[in-house]
Amino acid sequence: MSECGCGRSPITVGGCRPSEPDCPPVACTGSRRCEHCETTPLRDSAPYRVAATASSTDPTPYYTIAHTHAALDPVVAQTILNSGTGTFPADDGTHDGQHTWLAGVVRIDPASLRGNPTGVTVSASVHVHNDGSSTACRLYGRFALWNGATAIRTDLLGPPDLPAGGDETGVIAPTTVPLADVLAGKVVVELNLETGNDDTCGVGPKQWTVDSFVLTVQASSPGCGRPFLRTTCRNCDGAVTCTTDTLDGSTPYAPVPPVIPVVSCQDGCATARPPCISTDRGNAVTRGSDGCLYAPDTPALDPSPCNAARNTTGGLLVPRIDLTGIAPGGNSGSERSVDIDVSGTSGCPERWEIGARLTPVSAFRNAERQHADLLARTGADVPIPESDIVLPEAGVYHIDSDVRYALGSATGGSGYIIGWLRDETTDTLLTSFTQIAAINAARQEQQGGTTHIMTEYAVTSGPRTVRLHLMFVLTGGKITDAEAGGTDSNGATRMRFLKVRD
Repeated sequence: MSECGCGRSPITVGGCRPSEPDCPPVACTGSRRCEHCETTPLRDSAPYRVAATASSTDPTPYYTIAHTHAALDPVVAQTILNSGTGTFPADDGTHDGQHTWLAGVVRIDPASLRGNPTGVTVSASVHVHNDGSSTACRLYGRFALWNGATAIRTDLLGPPDLPAGGDETGVIAPTTVPLADVLAGKVVVELNLETGNDDTCGVGPKQWTVDSFVLTVQASSPGCGRPFLRTTCRNCDGAVTCTTDTLDGSTPYAPVPPVIPVVSCQDGCATARPPCISTDRGNAVTRGSDGCLYAPDTPALDPSPCNAARNTTGGLLVPRIDLTGIAPGGNSGSERSVDIDVSGTSGCPERWEIGARLTPVSAFRNAERQHADLLARTGADVPIPESDIVLPEAGVYHIDSDVRYALGSATGGSGYIIGWLRDETTDTLLTSFTQIAAINAARQEQQGGTTHIMTEYAVTSGPRTVRLHLMFVLTGGKITDAEAGGTDSNGATRMRFLKVRD
């Protein structure tokens, strides 16, 4: 057979083994052509993964459960949304039904999109652990997906009850949302957990550890799915004997229709997004039927008298502007946080030197008032409006307070004063409850002093009013004096803030 040149062993391609070719000498009459196989690269329409993240945002728009609310610290929230581990702290036991919330805006990388999908599928999962010290009773939380003001997918956590030490997984099933809404930042993942008392069940506050957050976004477009190989074998008469689809020539694969040849879908599956053309009537740039961009020979100019650009015989003229610097501190104030310095030669220099200095907004206030009588309102929240400070704009602020107090007993007794800072504009707790002073006296005792409360607070818009709140809690005996929040001969209650970054 060697003189015929057909003494070759059969080959296996993609699991499709052609039959032994019948290859007699060329001189023989009635000879047949050998069976042969061809492999073609194709691309199917399977969903593909889109690069996505979740960015912590103010959860206030998603407060839909009754009773009190607390926003999780945004730094902790972002750690959880980055698939790290964070803690939902337990309430101090004074709020019935309080839930703590986090929310994250779904962000995608447009460069990871293929083709022209109009929608994407979003899914997510998260693990929660009840640190205790109480059982989580009935419906103790929620894991939800929002589009604007509408909850489009909700996973309720509980029932059954989750004892201290118990674990639960929240799951947002794959949900299709418009791509435009995702790009506009309207699609949000929300998680809330009960951290306060549940008087109906008779259980107290509880702390949670949250981790293993996973966000998955997928899209699909015809012919922009997974590449694969299709091997087709034909007999000596040209009829197809078998067809095999594989990923790499050996691994079987079931493609998702429609299937398109790779050559014809290269441009349509490119990850680069086409330039966006404004639909404003004044836009002279248009997209032709061939996909190219066209601009008129003579730019169309807005006839507004405020438009300094004009057509001249030499071409389009746009006046140049000489930039001037600003003296240090010259543009600082309640509405700005940066001074800009610009230097360069006059006329039309090719290089400019631009610098900036942080000039943050800040404020300081003394509570010029007498101490609030906390004893007369034992166990009640006592706001101190004279302590109000106003954060004028969006940014991150360092806030601290000196709280002056007096606490005493003529006969012996025990109790304590606590304080906290609250955003009155959004009803948001800035700090956990801080012990200002405590007494446990067997006989007459009088004390006074100053305690410090400090926090860092991020706001998305201003103005925001921050106020000091106080409370006296009696734990035994008789207390004859409990007051704080004012000014006396030995000191004052003060509030300060400093913007530390935008």
